[in-house]
Amino acid sequence: MATPVPSPGGSDASDSDLVQRTLAGDSRGFEILVRRHERLVFRIAGGFLRDRAEVEDVAQEAFMRAFAALERFRSGAEFGPWIAQIATRICYDRLRTRQRHGQVAWEDLPPGEQEAVQVLTGTDAGPNRVAARDLAARLLDGLSPKDRQVLMLVDALGYSGPEAAKIIGSSALAVRLRLHRARRAMREAAERLMARQEGGQR
Repeated sequence: MATPVPSPGGSDASDSDLVQRTLAGDSRGFEILVRRHERLVFRIAGGFLRDRAEVEDVAQEAFMRAFAALERFRSGAEFGPWIAQIATRICYDRLRTRQRHGQVAWEDLPPGEQEAVQVLTGTDAGPNRVAARDLAARLLDGLSPKDRQVLMLVDALGYSGPEAAKIIGSSALAVRLRLHRARRAMREAAERLMARQEGGQR
């Protein structure tokens, strides 16, 4: 389960109370909501997008959309899952509009990332964490936006299957199927790189 973001500023007001304060005209209520949940939104956007400026744009857009739709927020509900759903949808839309299908070639990888591929495929016992992280980001670019969405929510951000399903508006079964497919695609992409490397060495 994703770790809840602590409430800053010593405010003990619930998210629902802060929403009601905002709707009543107290802008400080929404400022507290932003501070309380901005780290979550940045984590979500950072999991989908690699450019810092774009991550910031997504966070700003997510809170702007939330503010505009605040009257539709269900009384008593938690703000975190709601803003997470908004941020995830924005990221998904951005990925879908620029969907990348290009494959990464073995010769394009620096030595550190070549080692990381070997780690991913179980052919190397010495992991290079930085290279593995960078390579994982590049392999993620080859996934469909929906598969990447599920993989990031569950494996990178720590949401359970049912929680991820609620965020993206899908069934838990669909999430499990997409998660299995996304994990398999990541491994197969790494294995293809290894196969191309071995073929080039013959």
